[in-house]
Amino acid sequence: MRLTRWRVLRLRLALNPSGLLPWSATTAAGAAAIVAVGAGLVVAGGAYQVVEAMLVVGAASGLVVYVFVAHRWTRRMHWRCPLLPLDDHPRLAELVADAARLAGYDTPPRVRLAAWGFVRADRRWRGTPDVVLGLPLLMTLSEPDLRALVIGELLTVRRWRRHELQAVYLLLYYKFEWDELRDACRPLRFALWAEVRSLVGAERLAVASRAESFAAHAFNWHLTRYVAPFAYQGGALDVYESFRWKIQHDDLLARIAPQVEALARHPDEAELLGEGPWSEHAVPSGVLSRVDGRLVARLTTVINRRLLGSPVRWVRPKPYRLDEVPVAEWSQVKEFEREAVIEAAGKLLGRPATALDVVALTVAGRAGELTWWHTEQPCPHPTPGVCALVPLFDVALRRRGYEHEHPFAQRELIGPLGDRVNLVELSAKAERGEPYGILLGVWMTGRDPEEDAIRLAAESLASGDPVGWFERLYSESETGDAIVPWDSRSPHFLLTEWGSPGAGRALVVGAGLGDDAEYIAGLGYETVAFDVSESAVRLARERFPASEVRYQVANLLEPPAEWRHAFDLVVEIMTVQALPEPLHDRAIARVAEFVRPGGTLLVIASGREEGGPVFAPPWPLTPSEIAAFTVKGLEKGSIEDLRDGERHRWRATFHRPAAQNS
Repeated sequence: MRLTRWRVLRLRLALNPSGLLPWSATTAAGAAAIVAVGAGLVVAGGAYQVVEAMLVVGAASGLVVYVFVAHRWTRRMHWRCPLLPLDDHPRLAELVADAARLAGYDTPPRVRLAAWGFVRADRRWRGTPDVVLGLPLLMTLSEPDLRALVIGELLTVRRWRRHELQAVYLLLYYKFEWDELRDACRPLRFALWAEVRSLVGAERLAVASRAESFAAHAFNWHLTRYVAPFAYQGGALDVYESFRWKIQHDDLLARIAPQVEALARHPDEAELLGEGPWSEHAVPSGVLSRVDGRLVARLTTVINRRLLGSPVRWVRPKPYRLDEVPVAEWSQVKEFEREAVIEAAGKLLGRPATALDVVALTVAGRAGELTWWHTEQPCPHPTPGVCALVPLFDVALRRRGYEHEHPFAQRELIGPLGDRVNLVELSAKAERGEPYGILLGVWMTGRDPEEDAIRLAAESLASGDPVGWFERLYSESETGDAIVPWDSRSPHFLLTEWGSPGAGRALVVGAGLGDDAEYIAGLGYETVAFDVSESAVRLARERFPASEVRYQVANLLEPPAEWRHAFDLVVEIMTVQALPEPLHDRAIARVAEFVRPGGTLLVIASGREEGGPVFAPPWPLTPSEIAAFTVKGLEKGSIEDLRDGERHRWRATFHRPAAQNS
């Protein structure tokens, strides 16, 4: 295909017939048509001498003209770019002047600011061209990179005729008749790249092109993730400030680089950019350190109008700051994202889906098949599976009281007890099929059964009492003001799988409401069961009035001295993990001391890897903490590492040699 004027004109007409006419002409024609119709109606009303109808029609016509022009104006704002006074930015002025000189221009072009991340030169009817610079690029690109891009754009408008510019524009932005148009544009593009490489160097051109792509995609993601959910409120005053924070403090460019690199590129671009490590170029420096606040406000308005789909706004929205958006509103955004992912999973599976279905799809490597709004562009998440799982874990943790430490770094949440969770790392763990330690399969619209335990534990620890929250939890459960999350009204299934008839004395640590203790007594043991909560002990006695179990109040950290080496069987089920981590070593030592020579200790606990997320309370036990039960002369029996998706559990036994002195 030859790039003739008529050929390009036909392509443009097929794509957008109205695009050939200037904005002012189409707007004037539309307004004139509305006025003509209104005038005809007014004349018709005059023929019948209906004055009221004439006034109504005239007023309505004027209103329609206003709405039409206002709507067209808001649509126009997405490409309107204000002039940047270069007197206030001498470094940028020198850079543009040097680029213009190398491109063959006698005088420097004017510089305009754009809201999005791109560099473009526009051919004016007279004089030198305008250079349009996206503010996101000015905040991230180095001077050599920006200079290379400006030279390329200036050479574009200098070397190419208007219809050739239009053809390349159609090729890049609309992929219109890609194969034929690509072949026709290829000589133009390669000749241009060759000339730019001769001026700035091949490596510099490749690096600059990568840097432009990184910044553009990163800014678009930032708008989608942080700005778009609140566009209805008005213009965010800190759109660019928050973007700068993300690239300077949160490694946004470095994290998004692999996903941009993974985009399918045409061989033409691959030949230009070469094969190199993209991530090493994702270190921002920025040409501009400041921009006039009025210009930033104008660009913010352009962004907001684009995000809203160019509606007519009758009342000017109140500006706001992203870093002042309430936590509850961020949580609503995450709820929407979660529902979108689950809905996409349902469409893929052909049935209503759950959060666990999403996990199963990611483990099976099918996350890339989930079609939801967040997958339409590159993002900083390392894999599609992580991208799909992050909203699920975010919602689950926020419902447990976790909040973001910084509004622009929400992948890390902090719990009510101060523990930190990195959502990306947690999602990657789940994608690998490893236990992730938090329930996603519960009804998220209901009450979290662990909510009260977390709240009371946080209050108790804040007052310096690490065990006082147990009494409050059990006492409030009587009135229905709290839920005891571990109260299943049955013995633990890992205990019933393990248990067998026996004889001797048994001790149940942290017996709670007594289900485990009653099971042990039923095996034939003379059983003692204790709990630090007086309400728990009382409720257990009331539940089992004829029980032979001796229930009593005791503190694991300060147990009765006569219990030392006094029991043939000691059962510890999720009591040590209910204590803060600094108390684990002390509690483990006390549990081990209860076992007499020849006796056995059974430990059942939630598990986690060394350094893994805690989701406290509880504080699940690590492998080293399970191994620590061999203190005080105990020897390891069997340690079962049990993993079943959401859960990671330990079931371990320890023995004290019969010949060991007490």
